[in-house]
Amino acid sequence: MLDHYRRSESGPSFLKVPAPGIAPLLSVWAPTAESLEAWNAGAFHASDEIAQSWLKFIGGRLAKDTALPQQIAACRNVNDLFVIYSQFWQQAAKDYFLEYSVIANAACGAMRSAMDAATSGRA
Repeated sequence: MLDHYRRSESGPSFLKVPAPGIAPLLSVWAPTAESLEAWNAGAFHASDEIAQSWLKFIGGRLAKDTALPQQIAACRNVNDLFVIYSQFWQQAAKDYFLEYSVIANAACGAMRSAMDAATSGRA
């Protein structure tokens, strides 16, 4: 309720005026809230997928990285060392490229689902 100051001859008094309430505002923002809810669910799913993929990737890379000193110790000449280093860095580049592709695909999928939710909320 809104209070309005009202002056009368007997002195100041307050007149209570009913307020419009919040219900009309809620119905106006309902489609936006539904779209944001769908976007939030998609973002949570994508971030969970990215985190799991990254942890799996780091575990695999750590195993490959710790195996490198043993492979270097097994080298018999400089040519073997060159081959092992080149294979290691080529494999590392491939692994990182594939992992970043997985992350990008998950992020694009989340954005696509958010856009789909936004457009379906307007239709």
